[in-house]
Amino acid sequence: MKKIIFFISIIILAVIAVFVWCWFTIRVSTNFATEARLEFHYRAVPGGHNPDTNISVVITDEDELSILKEILRGWSFRDHFHCGFSTEISITMANGDRSIMFFPAHDGCPILRIGDSDRYIIISEEQRIALRQLLEWHGMFFPFI
Repeated sequence: MKKIIFFISIIILAVIAVFVWCWFTIRVSTNFATEARLEFHYRAVPGGHNPDTNISVVITDEDELSILKEILRGWSFRDHFHCGFSTEISITMANGDRSIMFFPAHDGCPILRIGDSDRYIIISEEQRIALRQLLEWHGMFFPFI
């Protein structure tokens, strides 16, 4: 009898854990995107190292899109990171009807905010480096604080 109660308790705890996981996390899909819009509008800081920069790029190249899709899909979660994010620096994955916007952290840490929500994704160190290289290829620079 104790084994049955233990087994039922484990099942109930597993169901609760799955429910909590689903409540706080949402799978982010970028597979729909046929283009990526990169926006990078930076105003130089007096005495800083980086110049004023205004870049707007639309990426349709399949190889670059594939890299971005791989980096930006994953599990999002709610949090309140204290990293800096700016609407002036963004990546928008779109297909004409649907879009999702990401804001990379100013300091280059592996966190991106999703739109104006309090949802975030964390990317691996390899993905962070790949994203940084792709953005730098288009004239953007990190960190930009």
